[in-house]
Amino acid sequence: MIVTGRKSLLILILLLGTVVLNAQESFPKYGKPLAIPMHLSATFAEMRIGHPHSGIDIKTDGVEGKPVYAVADGYISRIAVSPFGYGNALYIRHNDGYTSVYGHLQRFNPGVAKYVKDYQYAHKTFAVQIFPTRAKFPIKKGDIIAYSGNSGGSGGPHLHFEVRHTASEKPINPMYFGYAFSDNKKPIVTGVSIYPVEKATIEKSPEPMYFHVTGQDGRYQLKDMPIVHAYGKIAFGICAYDCVGTSANKNGPYSFELYLNSSLRFKVECDSFAFNENRYVNSLIDYRHYKEKGSRYIRTEVDPYNRLSMIDANNGTIIVNQGDTIDVSLRVTDYSGNLSRADFKVGGYAPIFVEPKMHLRSEYFVKADGTQNSEIRIEDFSVVLPKGTLFRDEWIPTAISDAKGYCSRIYRFGNDNLAVFKAFKVRIKPQEKWAGDTRMFIACLDDKDKVSSIGGKLVEGYLEAETRSLGRYAIMIDSVAPMVSPRNFKDKQSVSTLKSLRFKISDNMSGIDTYNIYLNDEWVLGQYDAKNALLYYEIDEHIKKGNNRVKVVVKDGVGNTKTYKATVSY
Repeated sequence: MIVTGRKSLLILILLLGTVVLNAQESFPKYGKPLAIPMHLSATFAEMRIGHPHSGIDIKTDGVEGKPVYAVADGYISRIAVSPFGYGNALYIRHNDGYTSVYGHLQRFNPGVAKYVKDYQYAHKTFAVQIFPTRAKFPIKKGDIIAYSGNSGGSGGPHLHFEVRHTASEKPINPMYFGYAFSDNKKPIVTGVSIYPVEKATIEKSPEPMYFHVTGQDGRYQLKDMPIVHAYGKIAFGICAYDCVGTSANKNGPYSFELYLNSSLRFKVECDSFAFNENRYVNSLIDYRHYKEKGSRYIRTEVDPYNRLSMIDANNGTIIVNQGDTIDVSLRVTDYSGNLSRADFKVGGYAPIFVEPKMHLRSEYFVKADGTQNSEIRIEDFSVVLPKGTLFRDEWIPTAISDAKGYCSRIYRFGNDNLAVFKAFKVRIKPQEKWAGDTRMFIACLDDKDKVSSIGGKLVEGYLEAETRSLGRYAIMIDSVAPMVSPRNFKDKQSVSTLKSLRFKISDNMSGIDTYNIYLNDEWVLGQYDAKNALLYYEIDEHIKKGNNRVKVVVKDGVGNTKTYKATVSY
């Protein structure tokens, strides 16, 4: 954890040990990765579903192809190409103990691009992870290493930039490395929540309450609610965003704090974290409210199995007794130190009897420590939950139903608005007539019966798979091959004026597994843009004058294969 008071010592707890750094100003000052004004579309450690954001996203004026520069001397230590995640990415290891990362690139510089393409052809694969030697690509500060893009899981053209501690690979807030913004905008608070804990009530209700706020210039209060009445143990939440400098994007604040009667009780500071902590974010936020309403409230109650290291103070609950008056201050700051706060009072009233919630026989009380109901069997269905799968003890509902078109009954285990940390095993026995079919997969169904595949392999008569999604499961058969269709040419057409051959590929059941393009029966590099369901071959020296035979072979998750063939002239 980095302790930041701007003048205080910084202490970074790393995976491989404890490194004590000098004052924040002692971080190396890096150059800019882009030669344009830096405007952010995302800040470090924004609390996204499934992970904090591990870097900053720098806007590129809505276009691709901006030169990307090395921020310091070093060497390219890793090159990644993927249809998902960071897409085309470069990692530069510096001589000062840090590594800079550049993601969603359009293309690499010519030397790196040739090296990657040769590797892809040698291994006949598009997606690669390459770890060059120190001597292969030495880099000087200011060298053009690539060009900005929109590859991988990017939602629009930008540069994802991050800095990691090399030894531990923990990402660190890049703002510590000399990137300053003129920013006098205070974060915007959009809502406050209060949660009952352990049989508490709020305004005579055992349910969480969500409050609109009013205010301006960093000072907020609850709308039409000068005091909130409660009894018992309660926790709080705040929903807020920040605009950095002149950017209009709604970014994540730098810190969240709770003060009770002027005493700091809870704090999250977006300084550094480990990638194995990613899913703790789903416990920090009000996950159920997010799934139902779409807004992210940061909760001050820390679940027993939430080990997020950015939580700097974790006593975010308080017991309210009759006659109490408690001053509550929820505060958010941005990296520039601009502060916003929502202040209100909580008053205690006399205890109110709340009818205990009745649990059905179909509900299971699952202890997060694995000591109760870590394995649940229901007819031909079972789940196995390792210790730490859940963030806290939970009652989990189950159900069984029948429907046409499935190779098993439909089994419910919980709902998708319950966050989990670890993957757990789901096992379903197929109906006897399907027992030997290799096209089976386990489907997870949402409330509108939309199918997502979690895969599955047959083990001792059961199809089993691992997932982090609670909900409804059933076995389905995928008997339909993927779809493949050309997008910018037709069979028996000249393609001499084209820069690439493009194909739309899709599969709405078990999903795309492999994809390959062949030219005159020789494998050629097919680049896969998963978010646009696009597979394309950039025309190069592998195409010959005259007629060329084109073949595209796409396989789905259970082995169904679609082959498209055409002849084109060049």
